[in-house]
This record gives sequence, C-alpha cells and structure tokens, in this order.
Amino acid sequence: MKQQKIIPQIFTLFKSTFDNVHLFGILGIIFAHTFFLIEIVEFVGFNFFRIIFSIVALTNFSLLLFSIFQNYHLRIFGTAVYLLLLWSNVLHFRYFGSTMHLGTLLNIGFLPVLGSQIMYLIQWIDIVYLLSLIAGIFFFKKSKKTYITNRISAISFFAGVWLFLQVFLYYATTQSPINSAKKYNEPFTRWNVYREIRFDSRDHTGSVLYFGFIWTYGIDLYRINKNPELAVEIPESNFTITIPENKKRNIIAIQVESLDNNVIHHIVDDKPIMPFLNHLTQHSIYFSKIFAQHTSVGGTSDAEFCVLTSQYPLGHKGTFFAIGLERLPAIPVIMNNNKYTTLAFHGNSGSFFNRKQGLLNLGFQQTYFKKDFTINDPDKWHALKDMGFLLQVQQNLADIDTPYFAYILTLTSHTPFDLIDEKDYVSEYPAEDPVVKNYLNSMAYVDSALEKFITTIHQIDPNSLIILFGDHCANINEPEYASYSIKGLEPIPFFILDPMNQSNKVISVAGTTIDFGPTLFDYLGIDIPEFWQGKSLFDKHNKNTFILNSPYYFDRQNNMQKISDQPVDNEEMYRIQNYIW
Repeated sequence: MKQQKIIPQIFTLFKSTFDNVHLFGILGIIFAHTFFLIEIVEFVGFNFFRIIFSIVALTNFSLLLFSIFQNYHLRIFGTAVYLLLLWSNVLHFRYFGSTMHLGTLLNIGFLPVLGSQIMYLIQWIDIVYLLSLIAGIFFFKKSKKTYITNRISAISFFAGVWLFLQVFLYYATTQSPINSAKKYNEPFTRWNVYREIRFDSRDHTGSVLYFGFIWTYGIDLYRINKNPELAVEIPESNFTITIPENKKRNIIAIQVESLDNNVIHHIVDDKPIMPFLNHLTQHSIYFSKIFAQHTSVGGTSDAEFCVLTSQYPLGHKGTFFAIGLERLPAIPVIMNNNKYTTLAFHGNSGSFFNRKQGLLNLGFQQTYFKKDFTINDPDKWHALKDMGFLLQVQQNLADIDTPYFAYILTLTSHTPFDLIDEKDYVSEYPAEDPVVKNYLNSMAYVDSALEKFITTIHQIDPNSLIILFGDHCANINEPEYASYSIKGLEPIPFFILDPMNQSNKVISVAGTTIDFGPTLFDYLGIDIPEFWQGKSLFDKHNKNTFILNSPYYFDRQNNMQKISDQPVDNEEMYRIQNYIW
C-alpha cells in the first residue's frame, strides 16, 4: 500500500513545480548530455553503469536547479553555457582524447587561428547541442510559475536525492580499491581512497564523468592557483655541471611540429614522403621507439619543457604559465654557466603558450619570434614558412658567439596542415582524405627545408651537433594514414646528427622527450644532473618509461605494460608540482 501511495505523491510533487511542456526543455539537456557521455566514454568494464549514474545525477541536479530558479532568461543562459561546455569538450576530446581543462583557457589566443581545424572536428551529430538549446528557448518560455512555498517539497526531494547519490558514489567508487587494499593488507581506509579519487584525481575525463563539470573545474581552478607554502629546494650541484673545454661544441636542437615517426617511413607511389629524414634513419643515430609527453593544456610547449628540463609537464595548465621555472636546472641554465650563448627561435608569436616568457625563465639569453624576422612570404597565420624561417635562423647563427646552444621550433606542419598552398609543394602526394593530403605534403615541404638547413650548417661547421625530434603526433587516424597504432602512445622520431661520428645505428630503447637531455649529455660525456627525471637512451635497462595521461608504460626490458595490471609506482610523473606551480 505504501508503494502505491509513493508514486502518486512523487507525480503530484512534479506537477506542483513542472508541467509537461517544461520537462521537454529539460529533456533536451539530458539528451545532449547523454550524447556527450557516449562519445567520451569507452564502453569497457563498468563504464555503462557510470554513464547511467551520470545521466541520473545530471537529471536530478537539473530538476533541483530548475525548482530553485524560475527566471526564464537565467534558465536559458545556464542552458546555453552548459551546452556550449558540452560541445567544446566534445571537440576537444575528438582531437586530444580528453576533456578540456580549465587551464586550456590560458591558451585562448590560439582560437582565432584554429578555425579550419575546428570545422574539421565538427560532425553532423553536433546538431544535437543546437537542437537542445532551441528546445529550451521554446519550452521554458511556456513553463508555469509557482510560489516558492509550493516548491519547497520539490526542492527538498531533489536535494535529498542528490545527497543519496553522493553517498552511493562514495561507496561505489571506493569498493574496488578497498577490496584490493584488503587483499594486499594495505592500510587504506575508505575515506583515504575516496579523498584521493575526489580531490587528487588526475583523470580529468573520469572526474567529469563522476563529479560533473562544476566540481572538476573547481579543482582545476584550485590547482592552477595553488601556491605551495614551501617549494622544495633543488641541490646546487644540479646547476654546476662542468663541460670541459675539449667537449664544447655548437649544439642545435630542432623540434619539428607534428612529426610522426610513421610519416618518415611512409611511401606514396613508391616515393617516401620525407626522403631526407628517411635517409637519416640509416645514416645517423636514430631512436625508433620514442613517445611524446603531450597534454592538451600544454600543447606543443610541453615538448620543449620536457626536453629542456627532463621533467614531466604539469598537466593541469600550460607549464610555461607556471611560477618557479627559473628555479629548475634546465639545459640553458647549465649551458650559460659554461659560457655558452643560448638562443631560441620560433616563427610564430611568443605569446602563444606564454612561450617567450617561459623560455626566458628557463634560462635562454635571447629569443627570436615572429616580430624578429622578415616575413616576405607569410603562411595563412601570417607567420614565417619554414623555408624562410630556417634560412633566417642560419643567418642569425652565423653572427653568434660560439659555442652556442640553439633551440629551433618549426611551424609549417602545424595542425590543420593547411599553412602552405599547393604552389609550395615540393612534390605533390595525393590522398583522398584532405587532411591526410595536407599533412603529407606539409611534411614533404618541411623535409626539404630541414635538408637545406642541416646540410648548410654542417658545411659551415662540421663540428656542430644537431638533435632533431618531433614534438607530438599529428593525431591522424585514417585508412590512408595513421599517426599511431595505440591510443595514448604518440610515436615520434629522435635523431642525433654528428658528422664527426660515423658509427650510425638504430636504437630501439623505449623513451620519451624527458630522456633527450640525459641522452645528449651522455653522448657528450657530460655528467647528468641528478634532479633530471629522464634516462640516457644509450642505457638499455635503466628504468621504467611512463607517459603522462597514458594507461601504458614500458618496463626496464622495454616491454609495453598496462599500469592497471602491474604494481608500479608512477608518482614520479607528478613530482614537478613540488617545484613549480
């Protein structure tokens, strides 16, 4: 009898606050939220039940908010903001494989130049978000108004359901870790586990799924502004590495935009896309099993941070926006202490990713960005194309005091790979997919520009040492061409080009961009700072190789493992938060 009374009571409660027309508007929000979840959540394990929980939680929270606020314009504004948030995160997920961090907004200056890339990411199904907004505009206007006293019951009911869902979530999310802790006699309480999941979760997409955007972005805001009471001091010995005079050489690091390891081996119509780099795989020291450390908030700038500091990126905001960069024993700092001239070159604006200030903070004496070059033949971003850029870099280096350490970042192969026109193609490579075609032809152009630059440098100074590598993958996954075979592992190439050393070889030790600094120092016979987290890739069995935000790692024997399947400690990936913030 009680059950028979409860259902009519709940129905009466709904009718006292909402009418059928009003509920159609809320249904549009739930519909869009469901499509969002289906796209970002992989259907494995208990994820189906997590999706159901998220839909129930969002439905209840929406009904609670709409019970409290009856102003039409406020409701439409809130709906529009939420649907825009869903759609923005979907686009972000399609490219980066994760939801958008609050720290991504620090890179908002890039938005105007990414119009064509955004258009490429849009799919016909995205009309769901627009239709949901239209439904809200139409149906909320027709909804009835009731006095607050008539809504107290509804507000109390939905608040009670919200509290129940939080208690349910507390037990549901902690049960599996608690069972594991008991199995291995680990001293973890349920609250310890829940606190780590709720407050210290590093899985941004998982946090959105469990706790929603308000909580997740609140934690993001806390992390962005977190200022440790006492930053850990780094021993002075890490800064005073001595480079003997007989080992000092001009060193050039070339970071190539969106350079996949796969593209240098890719062939179309019996022609390699990048004949010069393809040739270098057999005529240099070539590391064939390297993976990018790449987050959506740091973007390309994560690469130079990892290379220059041998540290993992922050992850929750672009690392070049961090405070405390000048405290790190970065390569430029060590080079400066050994009377090197240190320079950084990039053909775009120094404001993107806060690059100019970040590189200066890491110790570079001079930086050159778009305004420091002559742009006679601009690309579609009105920046330098790589041919002209590298020519002017070469001219600048001819007037620099030696020895020098020069860090060069190319640009022409930046997504969406349309920064050059067909007149710039060195040899047209056809493809049915326009993005694949643009990428292959952009990389062919970059290959030609690199060949001219490197050949000239080595003719002028045969003693110059050049390291060349990709920053991250192009993130293409089409039948004609794929950047990677496993999501979460972005293969990039790494070369050491040394005319004074003819012992060319291919090294298949697994590594990432944080290993480039230690490898360079080991190659030169220089002590490697103890603070650095990377390893020398000349050491086959050094340490585990972790990739930030990837479920996979490589063990000491260079075998790929899944983190969840092995009892490994990967806390070192987050150590940098003790030093910069």
